[in-house]
Amino acid sequence: MSLPPSESAPSSASAARDDLCDDRGQAWRLPPSRSTRAIETLLLVLLAALFLWRGLLPGWRSLNTDFPNYYLAARLYRQGYSLNRVYDWIWFQRQKDHAGIEPRIVEFIPSTPYAGLVVLPFAGLPPLQAKQRWLALNLLLLVLTGCLLSRMTTLGPRRVALLVFLAVIPLRNNFLYGQEHVALLFLLTLAAWLYLEGRTASSGIALALAAALRIYPGLFVFYFLRKKQWRATLALLLACAGLGLVAVWLFGFPTVRNYVVEVLPRAFKGEDINPYDVHWDSFTALARRLFVAEPEMNPHPLAHLPAAYAVLQPLIEALLFVPFLWLMRSARSEPAREKLEFGGYVALLLVMSTHPAAYHFCVLILAIALATDSLLRFEHRKQALLVVALYTLVCLPLQRFTPGSPSGWHAILAFPKFYAMTALWLMLLWELVKTAPRRRWRSYEAAVFAGLFVALTLAGAWTNLRHLRGQFANYASRVVTTPDALMAAEPAAAAGTLAFTTMSSTWNGYVTAGVFPHFTQGPLEVLDFGADTFHPALDSTAADEWVEIASTRSRIVRFPSRDSSLVAPATALEVDNAEQPTVSPDGQWLAFIRETQGRGSLWVKSIGAGAEAAPSATNPAPRQSEQKLVDSTSDVLEAAFFPDHRLAFAAQPDGQPALFVVDIKTQLVRLLSPPGVRARYPAISPDGEWLASAREEKGNWQLQVVKFSRAGEIATGDEHRLTNADCNSISPAWLQDSKTLVYATDCGRGLGLTALAKIRAVP
Repeated sequence: MSLPPSESAPSSASAARDDLCDDRGQAWRLPPSRSTRAIETLLLVLLAALFLWRGLLPGWRSLNTDFPNYYLAARLYRQGYSLNRVYDWIWFQRQKDHAGIEPRIVEFIPSTPYAGLVVLPFAGLPPLQAKQRWLALNLLLLVLTGCLLSRMTTLGPRRVALLVFLAVIPLRNNFLYGQEHVALLFLLTLAAWLYLEGRTASSGIALALAAALRIYPGLFVFYFLRKKQWRATLALLLACAGLGLVAVWLFGFPTVRNYVVEVLPRAFKGEDINPYDVHWDSFTALARRLFVAEPEMNPHPLAHLPAAYAVLQPLIEALLFVPFLWLMRSARSEPAREKLEFGGYVALLLVMSTHPAAYHFCVLILAIALATDSLLRFEHRKQALLVVALYTLVCLPLQRFTPGSPSGWHAILAFPKFYAMTALWLMLLWELVKTAPRRRWRSYEAAVFAGLFVALTLAGAWTNLRHLRGQFANYASRVVTTPDALMAAEPAAAAGTLAFTTMSSTWNGYVTAGVFPHFTQGPLEVLDFGADTFHPALDSTAADEWVEIASTRSRIVRFPSRDSSLVAPATALEVDNAEQPTVSPDGQWLAFIRETQGRGSLWVKSIGAGAEAAPSATNPAPRQSEQKLVDSTSDVLEAAFFPDHRLAFAAQPDGQPALFVVDIKTQLVRLLSPPGVRARYPAISPDGEWLASAREEKGNWQLQVVKFSRAGEIATGDEHRLTNADCNSISPAWLQDSKTLVYATDCGRGLGLTALAKIRAVP
């Protein structure tokens, strides 16, 4: 293999050592005995049969999570929908219902915008047929990966196949759920092959393509910097920048901005989904389970010591990352050493991940194939067998034998895969030490890496402490506890009644829940209509309730608000093809949203006994007719009534959400929020004097209240910011006293997985 002149080639001594390893490694490459071949062949057949039985065939026959997430995003893109709200849990679920896709719950967090693009060629097919085509492509990519691994190593096709199918649970889950990690494995394997062949710039481009699907391959930039592979570093960075610009062109700036500003920072902290779930095999999840309390997701930690979590999490990450970089050669070396370092770095990224699930470990196939081949070339056969044994342990269903929702110190028992993965990585780290060429340890180099370790630990601890500051203040003001719920959102309050949307695995979807009377103490009741229901609405008396029922189209129904007991009450259709009902305080008007390719238009309808529809130049409407106030080019998001029947609404005509007000009679629209401010979720106090909303600041949504003047204008000098933690507080709803708000917050939880809390808004 020849290297480019600008790259560091191995020394003659290193090359001689590699040749010696090749000669002494003949025992691995010589034809094995007949009994060994028979045992290996039998094991391979059994593992392949297990993969077909438990992974490929069930995945081929059923549509389950997670393929619908990618398929739905690709389908919406193919149909010309704006993807600005693709990271909004409820909006994305509503689009799934309209498309008639099963299963019940979908979400696109924390996927990159490109994650949906890879299944775009199949988006025109029915969902199950599209999944089958995707699985067929995955099989092809798996075969190509095996071919590349056979070319890169001396293991031979049979033993490469054995290592592939020893990834029992990762491969099974990838094919069962239609995941994208086999595609990621192929791209990482291609990058490794190109790098070992000396085509370092092409390797960087392949890693950038992998980073477009999942961010962590982009962290190979530190690997290349340490190895002084400048062309690979530059190619990786330029390709990532180019893919970012292409993403803006394909998906629009607002979509990319929402991912970079709102999703990615929480993903780096392990908060893009439930951060306490024991299925995330990481130290981050373990430390949260031990030291961070949350009333519903983690009510009984070992101790509520967020500071301990804030310090331990970056300390362990630095202990994993810095020693590996230090032990790496700062230049290209012999192939065996290069394979061990490349494979070890892949394993390092997995063990450092904040929430790796079983299917993420598909890429471990590459790491183990390279490491095993390297160890055999160094004649470390026992160590190679131990690495394979630990790899097999990582890929087994260990969590079937652990507590699913542990309390206190029992949380330590719930992460066996993380311990096995850590042991595997430590084994690879030790082999780096043993196989390192003799060199003098320079004091300045030790000082540099010691300083890097301290800097990473201190910076991580400071960032964590800053991030966690104020996140737990809402715990004492939670207004309702929903057992096993992942989300409580869209609150509506009136006359001692609280209605809201909740999502839980218990109901396998979204349902409407209510607490009454005097909701802070009343029992929780759930309305299950057999379909997803969103956005309950109440008038000031709370005698009736309106709710959106979503299927292939949404409809708004009305029913008596106290006629509920875990079954669907008798309903009356109020409006067809309509979403997000909002009722005027006097019960005379209903506002709602209609979508055109995912973009909302604002409508009203007279529903009161004595109300007349207001005539207009474009719609001299009789009583009981519907009026369109704002068309879908404005992309209306939410709305709220003033006592005088004007409507405050949030819309994003240019991709940036802002607040507006419209008069039903004149249909005149004017800007309500300050120019350039990103604002959503308007709520008008019952006395008409205060506007509550959420404004985005530094990627987080914070509650704000503004006082109105007697003329109905905003009194700009009298506004109060109510929240300031590094998390989201949204969807405020006023209580009858016009001083207190109920709102949805994901503080201390996963991104968008909100709970309901109460706050004093007006002194």
